[in-house]
Amino acid sequence: MRELIFKSGKRIPALLAAAVLVFACVFSGCGQKRSVTLSEEGPFVFYLNQDGDGLDKENYRNSEDMSVDAFLEALKSMPAKVTLKPLIDDELQIKGYTLNAGLLILDFSSAYKTLDVTREVLTRAGVVRTMVQAEGVSKVAFTVDGEEAVTPGNVTLGAMDANSFVEDAGRQINSIQNQKIRLYYADESGTKLNVEGRTIYYSSSKPLEWAIVERVIAGPKVSGNYPTLPNNTQIISVSSSNGICFVNLNRAFTDMALAVDPRIPVYSLVDALVDNCDSIDSVQISIDGESNISFRDSVNLSKPLTADHSLVQEE
Repeated sequence: MRELIFKSGKRIPALLAAAVLVFACVFSGCGQKRSVTLSEEGPFVFYLNQDGDGLDKENYRNSEDMSVDAFLEALKSMPAKVTLKPLIDDELQIKGYTLNAGLLILDFSSAYKTLDVTREVLTRAGVVRTMVQAEGVSKVAFTVDGEEAVTPGNVTLGAMDANSFVEDAGRQINSIQNQKIRLYYADESGTKLNVEGRTIYYSSSKPLEWAIVERVIAGPKVSGNYPTLPNNTQIISVSSSNGICFVNLNRAFTDMALAVDPRIPVYSLVDALVDNCDSIDSVQISIDGESNISFRDSVNLSKPLTADHSLVQEE
């Protein structure tokens, strides 16, 4: 089997090459090349915001050159806004790439493995959204030192495009959405979850996942239901990719945890997100970007969690 060669001369293992070509055929059509434009005002280059908890974008300044090389250079360049930071720098580098049948594979330095949950998701989203605008690119996959890249929760990334991500990046309000959802709050004993149906209204500038986490933190509206999270819990970021919702909260979640069964706060979030969001299969919770922890020494947060309805009271 022919090996794929990076610009840097790095070779991809044959099995990965085969998987990559299958992804390319399934998602983009073998031999078919197309460019994805994110907006009529684009193309754009994505950067980290000042706090490092969201993305912002600037217009791509070299519209006469839509090549992969030109967009990679743009990702490393300093933005016009002094408050923004490049996603690719001296520490986190892209060592090489290959482009075949619309699938761009970027090979990152080992520093990619050290990124915390929030930075990894934002880097992935910003790089992919930037690179799918390059000529001939319809999907993007990541490797690290020639090996398939995984999330901090050890989930293989696969091929991605601009629609693979939902993240809050401080966008301007466009419209108000409404959605019927099921929320979960503690019962009086603090050992079970009660269901609370509700219609919520939220800004389209933030994803439904963000709105759900907000409502869980805000607490119940029905008598007999009780809060599961401290009301001073703050959302740092909410991002979704490849069926996983990444929820990053401040330390109030752990340091000021309520006197309930340790599973109750965790699964009030997990069950609500999985049940109400069709694209979400599991939830990765992190605290100030750190996920390699156990909540109250009982619930392991180091990997994405699936819903657990054994805690839910029968309606």
